[in-house]
Amino acid sequence: SAGMSSQTTQEPSADVRDLVNLSTLTDETILRTLRLRFGSHRSWTWVGTICVAVNPYQWFPELYSREAMLKYLHAADTHAELPPHVFAVARRALDQLAATGESQSILVSGESGAGKTETVKIQMRLLACADGERGGGRMAATTAQVLQTNPLLEAFGNAQTVHNDNSSRFGKYIQLRYTRQAAQSGAHIATYLLERSRVVRQTAG
Repeated sequence: SAGMSSQTTQEPSADVRDLVNLSTLTDETILRTLRLRFGSHRSWTWVGTICVAVNPYQWFPELYSREAMLKYLHAADTHAELPPHVFAVARRALDQLAATGESQSILVSGESGAGKTETVKIQMRLLACADGERGGGRMAATTAQVLQTNPLLEAFGNAQTVHNDNSSRFGKYIQLRYTRQAAQSGAHIATYLLERSRVVRQTAG
């Protein structure tokens, strides 16, 4: 499971993986570190076991490839051995589920356009890959089906805003169900807080 990083203090730079290790922890040093990491195409930064993401508004295939997923699935300690990534958050939840047998939750929060929907999908791909590894290398059918529902849900509940051309106007609670052996067995999606006042017409196409 993910652990805490070393306690060696650091000055703000693109190489700071965990903000906890900053020698001085202030708004200025946090924002400066995030800005420097973003400028070097490092979208994620740890704060302990919390992953802070800055939306790059572009897709980097090498960061989400099957090879990348396998690295985070097979690492002994993703927090210490690999760069910050939302894959590590999903891996930690899966490890805790298997170790304790208790339900796990991943909270994805942020302002409009921050990339919450994509972050959830990225983590679900990791979980699907993990389940697929158990079943011979294929993506878990359950998670694949949940991912395929996203375009349909977005067609009915997304709208254009000042900050985001495809902003979700509702919250989604996605529950993946697992057996006692930590194998996926089902899924449930609940939606809530639909802002009907902001979905005034259907987009062409």
